[in-house]
Amino acid sequence: MAGFLLAFAGYSILFRYLIALFLGLYQKAVYARWCPARIDSFLGEKCFRNVFLLLLALWMPVMILSYPGNLCYDFMRQMGQVFGLSDYSTHHPLLHTFLAGGIIRFGGLVTGSLDIGLFLYILLQAVALAAALAGTVSRLARRGVSCLLRVLVVCVYVLAPMYSNMVSTAIKDVPFMAAVIWYILLLEDMVAEGFEGRKPMDWGKLVLAQVLVGLLRNNGIYVVVLTGIFLIGRYRKKVLLLCTMVMPLVICLAANAAMAFGVSAEKGSSGEMLSIPFQQTARYIQSYGDELTVEEREIIAEVLTDADLVAEKYDPDISDPVKALYLEDAGASELAAYFKVWAAGFFRHPAVYCEAFFAHVYGWFDPGVSNAIRYKMQTDLFSQGGVFPGADKMLQFVYRVAEHIPFLAVLQNVGIYVWLLFILGEVAIREKRERGVLLVPLFISLLICMAAPCYYLHPRYAFPIMFTIPFLYGIMKGGVCVEKNTGDEQS
Repeated sequence: MAGFLLAFAGYSILFRYLIALFLGLYQKAVYARWCPARIDSFLGEKCFRNVFLLLLALWMPVMILSYPGNLCYDFMRQMGQVFGLSDYSTHHPLLHTFLAGGIIRFGGLVTGSLDIGLFLYILLQAVALAAALAGTVSRLARRGVSCLLRVLVVCVYVLAPMYSNMVSTAIKDVPFMAAVIWYILLLEDMVAEGFEGRKPMDWGKLVLAQVLVGLLRNNGIYVVVLTGIFLIGRYRKKVLLLCTMVMPLVICLAANAAMAFGVSAEKGSSGEMLSIPFQQTARYIQSYGDELTVEEREIIAEVLTDADLVAEKYDPDISDPVKALYLEDAGASELAAYFKVWAAGFFRHPAVYCEAFFAHVYGWFDPGVSNAIRYKMQTDLFSQGGVFPGADKMLQFVYRVAEHIPFLAVLQNVGIYVWLLFILGEVAIREKRERGVLLVPLFISLLICMAAPCYYLHPRYAFPIMFTIPFLYGIMKGGVCVEKNTGDEQS
């Protein structure tokens, strides 16, 4: 205990100083007058075009080396459904399954090669993300954000390995992130310039962006709805905001139901969002399983197969081994009984539940945890190995080495971005920044991360935070928009 208190005090002093130093540098960047003519021209009136082409030019070598594309496990399960190797399932977003499968089929039909179809999909998702990121830089220029801040944001986009890594990978998170960034940009426009006097087209674009966020990733609808509830409580246009929250929800539910009906898709597991209580139960059984009554064991077995097997499969870092024991035919009554047993265990030994929770989520907050990944998967549908034999292994080596280069590792570390989110949130609250509202979707995304199966090698759950934080640091204090709550002068 004494050692813990000394370490806690020492690190608190150290990080308090480091955070203050970081905020001081951030403040200087906000008001910096440095702006060479060439950089001002590149990031000025035509910055959208310039940044868009720059990103595509930098990503293209990796995409070509990865030809026809690096493959993610989830994506290949989706393609297995498209090509009849397995039944359709709502476990993955059906809209993305249809879009990706349709593009690959089209490419294969026109060229006679599914590899070219896959590369076409890779290229189109890269275009979508490059356009979204270029849109953030264009918005910074439009708001009059300092040239230095704009340069720093572009440097993150250019240097962070996660961008080129993901756009060269066939994965649902890239188009999802393009939709999330567009959603954040539309929110910023309404928050900065006001909700009054908006044209129907403005509200229509917001609804469309929200629908895409909800349809391109199953948990995206939670971000949209919960953010909508916050906006309703914050602003006066409550009826319109309520409509823009309810309409995306209804459209997403109806569209998913129609798509699922059309292809007779199996329902995704209802245990997907129960990682935390399942992990707590497993750890409790490991430590205090002998205290469970026969009846309690039977109740657990009606949801998770067998109590002893649950304890055996428990892994503090990942919930998948325990979730795999979930019985899909468990109904509401079985789950209600299970949660009564779960609650009883909490009141007996709350420390075990806290240990299981923190062991399951701490990686989202710890900058010492390596979350980066380059996927490696074998399949018979597409060619393997990259544009020449061994190209895929070379890229895997490069991206894994990048994890151990301090500067590059910082640019793609989930824990760093989460702490940057906390720091920016504190700035927004302390200075009463109106644009602090834009952080709400990110904090909701963090809660979704904590409910996810694991943090290890799964940074994509945190992409809504990682891909938007650079822009939000640029827009939060920079720009010519007068902050409504504080009366700050135009910077």
